[in-house]
Amino acid sequence: MGRIVFAEERHFDYLNSLGSPDGYSVGLVLGQSTAQKDFVVHLARTLPAANIDVIEESLLVSPMNGSESTANNYMKSIKDLDLNLVADHAKHVTRMLPGGMWVLGIFIVGPGDCFNDSNCISKIRSVLTAIQRNLASNVYLYGNSNQENLILSYNSSTDQYVCKSTDANTGGILKPADWKFQKKATKWHQLEALVDLDHIFPILDGASHTLKRQLQDIVKNISDMISSSLIIIEGESRSSEDLIEAIGKKKRTKKVRSEEEEEKILQVGVYLPCTHKEKKGTVRIVSCSASMRLMGQLVSRIVLHQKASINEATNAMKQDILRSLASRLELHWDSVIEEENGSPEENITLHEPPRRVLVELPQSKVTLSDYLFPGEGPQESLILLKELLDLEVSENQIQKDVERQVDPAEFYSQNEVKTVPVDLGKETVSNNHVTAYIAVIVMAIIIALFGILVNELYSVKGS
Repeated sequence: MGRIVFAEERHFDYLNSLGSPDGYSVGLVLGQSTAQKDFVVHLARTLPAANIDVIEESLLVSPMNGSESTANNYMKSIKDLDLNLVADHAKHVTRMLPGGMWVLGIFIVGPGDCFNDSNCISKIRSVLTAIQRNLASNVYLYGNSNQENLILSYNSSTDQYVCKSTDANTGGILKPADWKFQKKATKWHQLEALVDLDHIFPILDGASHTLKRQLQDIVKNISDMISSSLIIIEGESRSSEDLIEAIGKKKRTKKVRSEEEEEKILQVGVYLPCTHKEKKGTVRIVSCSASMRLMGQLVSRIVLHQKASINEATNAMKQDILRSLASRLELHWDSVIEEENGSPEENITLHEPPRRVLVELPQSKVTLSDYLFPGEGPQESLILLKELLDLEVSENQIQKDVERQVDPAEFYSQNEVKTVPVDLGKETVSNNHVTAYIAVIVMAIIIALFGILVNELYSVKGS
C-alpha cells in the first residue's frame, strides 16, 4: 500500500498559479509525516537566484508588491535546475519549521509529466540526494527524520497531477502515492512549552577554540540534556501510546464544545536532568580559563496531526527546542565577522543571537519561525517569508512579541565581574605545575526572558 498525502485545496490553486506554457517551476513540499500518511502544510517555490535581490528591493519599496517582479521567471527545462540552490533552500526552510515537521519532498510544475521523462526523473533523484546530504550536515536541525520523499508532478497544460514516493535507502525506487486535495482544513493540536535553562560549560585552560566551536559544543551538551529530559503535558505523566486528543476530551466536561476549547493550546513542561551521567566515583580537576553560561527561557511551539500520540508529541517538542536553539546560534556565529579577544578595559562583551518570531500560515493554525537580530523588525521577516516560502503577509500577521529583546543596561548591571583567587592546595597541583590560584574568565550565553543573548565576561588571570 502506498502513502496517502492530504493537502488542502488552496495548495492546488497555488500549483495552478505557477503554471506556464513554456516553463517549469520547482519547490519544496512541507508538512508532517506518519507511518503511512503525510499532511502537507505549505508548498514553497524555489526561486531562481537572480530573483532574490529583486524581491528584497521590491518589498522594501512596497511590501505587498514583491510578486509582480518574479511572476514570469521560470526554467526553460528541468535540466537547468540548480541542485545546490534547492538543497540550500531546504536547509533554510527547515530552520523555520516547528519540531515534528520536515521537507517532505519536492514538486514540479510544467507543461508535461515529469514521470514520463527519464532525464527529469534522474534530475529529481539528484535533487533529493543533494537535499538529504545538505540537511545531514547539521544533525540538530532534524532535517532527515521523514522516511520517504514525495515527488509531485503537476501538468500545467492539463491541470493533472501525479505523486510518487521514493526512499533513498531502497535505491530510489518510485512507488505510487495517493495525493488528496481536500476542502476541509486539517485539524491540529497546538502545544507550547517554556524551557528554563541555566548551565555553565567550562573552557579548558589553553583551549584555542573559536566562538563558533564553543557554541557548537554548547549545542551538543544541551542536546544530550534535552534527549534525556522528561516531557509532561498538561501537568500529567502519560503513556507514550496515549493520544493527544484524549487529553482535550478529558478536560472538557460539557457536551457542547466551544470554539475556544477547540483551539486550546496544551501546555508542556520540560524537565531537564539535574546532573550529567558520569561513571561512579569519577572526580576530575581541570584548569579552566573561561566558561560559557547558558541561562534563561526559550519558547517552543509545535502542532501535531489529529491522531498524534504522546510519543510523537515528546519527540516533536524535543526536536523543536534543539532546532530553534541550533538555528539561532548558527545564525549568530555566521554573523560574527571577527573573533573578539577582549581586553582589560572591556570586561564584558554582549552577544545577542536572534530572537524567535512566529507567523501563521494562511487559513491554518500552523506557525513557522523566523529569527530577528537586534535592530531588525518585521520588515526583514517579510523579505525572508517571500524569498523562502513564496508567502506574502502583512506586518501585523507576524507574532513579534513571542520572545522579547534583552535590555543591555539591565544585563550589565546584574553581571559585574569579581575575580577571587582560589587556593586548591598542593595536592591538587598536577605535574605540569598548574598554578594554585585560578582566575576565571567567564563567557556566558544568556537566553533572557523570551530572548537569547550571548555574554562574554573577561577578567585578567591571576598569577
